[in-house]
Amino acid sequence: MTTSDSKRTEWRDRYRNGFFLAPMVRVGTLPMRLLAQQYGADLLWAPEIVDKSIIGSERIVDDKTGVISYIKHDKDVFTTHPSEKQQVIFQLGSAGPETALAAAKAVEQDVSGFDLNCGCPKKFSIQGGMGAALMSDPDRLCSILDVLVKNIALPITCKIRVFDDVEKTLELVRKIAATGISALTVHCRTRDMRPHEKAMWNRLKDVVSELPDLPIILNGDIYEYADVQRARDETGASSVMTARGAAANPSIFRSEGMLPTMEAAQEYTKYAVRTSNNFINTKYTLLQMYPDTKTEQFALLRGTRKYKDMCEAMGLAEFYESEGAELVHSRAEPPDANANKRPTSTTDATPQRAMESPTKSKRLKV
Repeated sequence: MTTSDSKRTEWRDRYRNGFFLAPMVRVGTLPMRLLAQQYGADLLWAPEIVDKSIIGSERIVDDKTGVISYIKHDKDVFTTHPSEKQQVIFQLGSAGPETALAAAKAVEQDVSGFDLNCGCPKKFSIQGGMGAALMSDPDRLCSILDVLVKNIALPITCKIRVFDDVEKTLELVRKIAATGISALTVHCRTRDMRPHEKAMWNRLKDVVSELPDLPIILNGDIYEYADVQRARDETGASSVMTARGAAANPSIFRSEGMLPTMEAAQEYTKYAVRTSNNFINTKYTLLQMYPDTKTEQFALLRGTRKYKDMCEAMGLAEFYESEGAELVHSRAEPPDANANKRPTSTTDATPQRAMESPTKSKRLKV
């Protein structure tokens, strides 16, 4: 399969002049993406998923919520919703072209593009030959991109960090661009830099100059909407993405200005309930948003063990009773939180998360 020049140009245009939700471990799950979409994010990167985790998963559609879940070993590997299909980018963690292609084929019907993670500095990724480890093995990195570009009928992108050596960075991006990717994201920190260290926006100028025809996306130190234009002006970047800015307040994508954090947190909670998101994941994400961890409300939220209590702590008790109680599956909550609940269906009786009983779901092995 080859991509026509006109199609590649069309795809590249999608990555220009945008403000995107960056991939975030744990935080960037479905409720966060849907909320970012509501507030104006142009594209939505899902958290990195290792290729072998998604291969062999089961695709299940929940008739109540519309959520599409890819489940393996009774765990949700990836969840999405048709409303985000035209914007969601699936980020792959991979160490080889064969498994990367198999993973992409498994989910391509439900996403808008694929991004190869070549920047994650975590020990797990590095030891597995993924993430930032690929930057030290450009031939393998490019072989993965080359296979994806040639065999997947969706745009393929790549996310890297910078090297200490400017020329080494430029040498790498030239090789990456030659694979025919649709855009390149550059996290303006080196592999060894920590999040609290200031992102080196100045290092992006050389990359932009080196690849004038390829959309270059800046990542790093975007904390408010005004930073978007400032970053583009200072670096020449085509677009910008944010991770920590969105984690703190998802309404960062509003051109009209950010909403109060707790207002955004309430909206996030509603999306989590409506999609029956894993409770532990929802709670973790909400706790990241709290500007003051010494408040009574924070203490109440931290002590919750199920969605009913969470909604009460968030001032959403009426919402839960009128809407949420019918949508949250018992297996979305910790098992002990439902110990006293009497099962009302085969779904409620299932201790592990599985997005509906077989009679009400559409199942497809991928």
